[in-house]
Amino acid sequence: MTSTVEAPLNCNSPTLELGLRHGSEPKDQEDEETLAARMARIRMIGMAPIKREYLYRYPAKGETSVDTNQIIKGGVTSEEGKDVKDDEKEDKEGEEEPAGDAEGEAADAANPTAPVARPKQRGMNKARKNARPKRDSAKLCPSLVFDDRKCRFGAQCRYMHDREAFWRTKPADLGPSCPVFEQRGRCPYTLSCRFAGAHTADDGTFEQKSDEAVAAKWAPSRNVAPMVLQKALRQRSYDFTPSKKALESVGSIVEDGVGDLEAPIGPPMERRVMRSADWADKLYLAPLTTVGNLPFRRVCVGMGAEITCGEMAIATSLLMGSASEWSLIKRHPCERFFGAQIAGGYPDTMTKCAQALTENVEIDFLDINLGCPIDLVNQKGGGCALANRPPKLIEVLRGIDAVTSRDEKRIPITIKMRTGLKEGQNTAHSLIAKIIRHSPPDLITMHGRSKEQRYSKVADWDYVKQCADLASPLPFFACGDVMSYDDYYKRKEESSVTGIMIGRGALLKPWIFTEIQERRHWDISATERFDILKQYVNYGLDHWGSDDQGVNTTRRFLLELLSFQYRYIPVGLLEVLPQRMNDKPPGYFGRSELETLLASDRASDWIKISEMLLGPVPDNLDFVPKHRANAY
Repeated sequence: MTSTVEAPLNCNSPTLELGLRHGSEPKDQEDEETLAARMARIRMIGMAPIKREYLYRYPAKGETSVDTNQIIKGGVTSEEGKDVKDDEKEDKEGEEEPAGDAEGEAADAANPTAPVARPKQRGMNKARKNARPKRDSAKLCPSLVFDDRKCRFGAQCRYMHDREAFWRTKPADLGPSCPVFEQRGRCPYTLSCRFAGAHTADDGTFEQKSDEAVAAKWAPSRNVAPMVLQKALRQRSYDFTPSKKALESVGSIVEDGVGDLEAPIGPPMERRVMRSADWADKLYLAPLTTVGNLPFRRVCVGMGAEITCGEMAIATSLLMGSASEWSLIKRHPCERFFGAQIAGGYPDTMTKCAQALTENVEIDFLDINLGCPIDLVNQKGGGCALANRPPKLIEVLRGIDAVTSRDEKRIPITIKMRTGLKEGQNTAHSLIAKIIRHSPPDLITMHGRSKEQRYSKVADWDYVKQCADLASPLPFFACGDVMSYDDYYKRKEESSVTGIMIGRGALLKPWIFTEIQERRHWDISATERFDILKQYVNYGLDHWGSDDQGVNTTRRFLLELLSFQYRYIPVGLLEVLPQRMNDKPPGYFGRSELETLLASDRASDWIKISEMLLGPVPDNLDFVPKHRANAY
């Protein structure tokens, strides 16, 4: 039975621009303008050119209902005909919620049954609850899960020590097969695994199964910081003698009134810059905070990414032995060309951090973050703030070079920067000239936007070309708004860069690397996209664990990824190719219910997708996207 609901009002609908006035059907032929002219006009106002047959038809005047079988972007209607609402949708950027007034409070007092208005939550990790979901069940003591653990609390341990009691109270498995067992040949989480039935004997002995053939092929993640290292860093007993000597030899650098840098104190550092051929034409997945985790990098490597870099790690946190920060340096064996990215604002901490990384982990290059726009990082002198202090940056570069060039195998140094601090005030060319003269890195990567722009508006590729020509013959990569193979080859040819780094384009469509290699637009089906999400979840369970905590962590990062991927518009729905990064689509529906669900911008629908992969969510789950860059 078909039910009806009141049609949602879309105040931002470009119906007049699209020629779809309320109540009118799309016309088969163009009346007043050619298709090309209409598409150009649509894109001029920042709208994505969706084919008319997939556009949502808004009701005519006097029409108050709409068939709920017609699923629109922004939410999926349920079988009962009720529209799935989302109270957590992000506000417009920069718009503040009213604090309330006397009239509103008086009205609330007069009508106590009225719903209480809640302030809407925002992204960017500001004023977010960030509450961890409660465990779905009692937890088994780690001493009964892992062979190398011992319980130090005895009878006072707050976890369960009775396997039979735990097995009886344990919630139902999330699936018939365990992704961790299938990848490793055994599951280290044993009974606490949410898929434990797949590898646990059903004879009451709780014996764990194993597949020796699969286990022999499995290779663990690298760069796992040992407890000895973390303890030495926390207790400040780690030997940083090489860093101290390097800092003494570098000396201090001062800047004169003209803006040029005087010669440093002490002998200049010898640089052995890598050849452009070592980097040229390689597909580089950008380091992406939060969403650029190891499982996502594995997905992208499988799609064709050749260079990967870990998430931004704070140098001071690494030096304090933070386990969560060191986990950002982990590397999967499939990552053939892998680097670590660090952020900091002072030569001593950055040099010591580089030494600790060089001596304890396997990395192919070390990237210095000069482009992070986050206030918390910039207030401590890192990110864009370090790029605004050339003397300090050159001291950082020289100190890091000294501690990474002690052995025969020298670790290359790269930097990632922006065009400047403010829009229209580009300063990167001046900085590039100074660092090339005094301490050239092995690779420069530029995001064609300023700190102030963050991810809004289009990238300035004309300025990128100017900087690439200035840096030549130094290898120079650039990123910004690359969403298809057309964008990739066009930008690479016109800007004279050594290669292209891909960031948000990979978040929206990880298969962009395949498209670039094969030079085609891939009209990927919704089922194929869902299979990629399933692969990401399996990698996530292998990385974070398949117990309650691991499942919740995997779900959280899956939701962060979905907060970007909903922006992808299928190739078959577009009038003109390719999709542009900042083009916002009007209300539309897909070619299947799954495709429409994947296009929803509602957190409630992202949670629904996560339930299709990871089972029901915890009762207290409250998700708000962390990044503002997920929006238009």
